[in-house]
Amino acid sequence: MLKLKVRQGVVLAGLFTLAACGAAGSGGGNGSAAVATSPDATAKISAYTEAYNALIDTFGLPRTAEDYRNEKIASRSPSDDISISQGWIETAQGKLKTARALPGALGALDVKAEALETALTKLLARLGPLYSYYNTKAYRADALKRGKEEDAAMTAEFDAALKAMEDFNTALVQQRRAGADAELAKLKAAGDTVGYNNKLAMQQAEELVSLFNKPEDLKDAAIFAKGDVIAGSLEKLLAEQQKAIAEAKPKATEPLQKSQLGVYGLVGDMLGTMIGQYRQLKQSHSGNDMNSMVDSYNRAVGMANDIN
Repeated sequence: MLKLKVRQGVVLAGLFTLAACGAAGSGGGNGSAAVATSPDATAKISAYTEAYNALIDTFGLPRTAEDYRNEKIASRSPSDDISISQGWIETAQGKLKTARALPGALGALDVKAEALETALTKLLARLGPLYSYYNTKAYRADALKRGKEEDAAMTAEFDAALKAMEDFNTALVQQRRAGADAELAKLKAAGDTVGYNNKLAMQQAEELVSLFNKPEDLKDAAIFAKGDVIAGSLEKLLAEQQKAIAEAKPKATEPLQKSQLGVYGLVGDMLGTMIGQYRQLKQSHSGNDMNSMVDSYNRAVGMANDIN
């Protein structure tokens, strides 16, 4: 599964950790989100974004679930060295709870946030005691009886939480994209060609990387055919962006403007690197090359976020 971090752009973290999950944000969902125009709604979306980013971070829900599955409790012996993790799930849940309490009604996104918080609460209620059970090696005293008895239920709680996380992210990405489309229109109306190109490039880059949801996608000719179209369009856009930046530099009088133009250029360079890695991936069909592509995209998003 490709796990999405959502900020000004969408950051992808990790690759195919759970084959049962599609790429976060790739689902269609029902309908489209309304553009959030109030300060309260905008702040709430930002808080939801922070909570989601925390949930899928290095030791977030997907990694913790994967680590648990990898222990293969059902086939283990009490003489084995068994270790599970609680990760940083509780911290992420706290951020989600805080975000939910903020003013601003966001309809379907609020509903999915509530469902996710409920799923995480149930997950942690079982995971916490089991963590202590394994951490203290209590499983050696009861011949792993409790661990095996709870294994199916623990796995089901992880599955339910992951599904709730995916549903939440689908709603979050829809909300963010609605806002992004409105921002593109605003940038275009204002004549901010550099800002417009950068925003559009980040959207196209997101679409390119998000094509790959599972390992078999790396060998799917139909997916690469779509990727070629996006990569070609993005490459053309980046060339236009180089020209726009060059034309804007002589007009930039403030140090901040000059600095921002420099960062816009770095974003374009990193997305160019990402395109090259996509083309390498097309030849190699390698998960490592996919990770490199995701890495470059992540860096581009980090740079783009620093502009504002």
